[in-house]
Amino acid sequence: MFDITKYPFDTKHNCISIAGEAMIFHCHHYLSVLLRTILDAEYIDSRPFIIGSAADAAYNQLSNLCAGLDRDQSKKMVEDVYKTFGYGLINISSMDENGVTVQSTKSVFSRAWKQKFGLGKKPVDFYTTGFLAAAYAVIYDKPLAEVHGVQTTCMACGDDFNTHVITHGEGNFTIYPKKAETQFKDVEKVKLNWKHEETITNAFLGAHVNFVGNEEGLIPAFGVYIVRNQSDYVNRLQIEFVRAMIEVAGDYGVTLAGELLMEAGTACGFFTYGGIMTSQEWKDVILPHLKTREDWIKGLISLINTMGWGYHSVLDLSSERAVFRNYNDFEDLSYLRMYGTRDYPIHWANSGGFTGLMQLIFSTDLVSGKSIHTEEGFRKMRRSTSRYKTRMTKSIACGDDYLEVEIFR
Repeated sequence: MFDITKYPFDTKHNCISIAGEAMIFHCHHYLSVLLRTILDAEYIDSRPFIIGSAADAAYNQLSNLCAGLDRDQSKKMVEDVYKTFGYGLINISSMDENGVTVQSTKSVFSRAWKQKFGLGKKPVDFYTTGFLAAAYAVIYDKPLAEVHGVQTTCMACGDDFNTHVITHGEGNFTIYPKKAETQFKDVEKVKLNWKHEETITNAFLGAHVNFVGNEEGLIPAFGVYIVRNQSDYVNRLQIEFVRAMIEVAGDYGVTLAGELLMEAGTACGFFTYGGIMTSQEWKDVILPHLKTREDWIKGLISLINTMGWGYHSVLDLSSERAVFRNYNDFEDLSYLRMYGTRDYPIHWANSGGFTGLMQLIFSTDLVSGKSIHTEEGFRKMRRSTSRYKTRMTKSIACGDDYLEVEIFR
């Protein structure tokens, strides 16, 4: 198994980097909703940038991890990384100069899609196609532009296994320019200023070393499957979707794509945070410190500050309005390293997550012990007349010192 303990958590910036890539945890709900959001826009050709986003991030990381290894060692490294990060199981022992055909019955991406949406009509495990394309390029020293990757069968479509075919030839996914180094924004933080923050954060600080793939290559935790993804992969998906929507709808494409991406973030907030706050870990470690609904939000923030998403804080907090901040948030830092500055905020996942959190705490009976993090519970929450609105006010990609978002009724 890939040794995750070699990569300590950066407590100054609340992140973890593995071989040149910042790594973040996302749940299967968010990844599935994000992918479906993009695929539902059938008027754009999204397949090249979905596979390309995965291939680019994986290529950079695997190039560093496989440096100095022979081919057999590199193949083992690739398989171990895939399993450890919670993607599932793959066997690439048959890979050679011409490529590889991989069949797998363990894929978090296909399983999540089928579990959440039922059977689909087309293969959906784009990430694995991109990951395998990157692995082939690294191991056999091929330019990504000369790698062709396609998924031909998918368990999410009712097939018995996933099949990915990687060959040397004309490339069929988007290739991106080299990225800059991550530049942290080291400014004075407004701390959460809650007396139990340190206790809770310290209790979960080392949790990331326990979140590794099981015998199926999956990471079940907090009532969901979590995946350790490259931050750049997830954020490039968002940005490339926005760019594609701008080509279709002009400036309105930013607004439309942003609303859709924020909805995916809200789903993450609802299902992931709902799962965390009904888990045994929450009941054992955090619940004893909670007296008010506001405490529930601060307890959740104290925990998620160990998940690699930056340092979260909240300045104003009531049932009617909240102002959240995130220092060195993964969306802004990723955007800056891949694209440079921006003239509008780009932290849709973070902002959607904050919105989902507010609705969970103040618009449901979760704090009373009622389990509401179901598909029907999410739909009911989103139909509610007491839905919260979201205003993204500051973004590091726009030159600000931190992400800031206002959630209000």
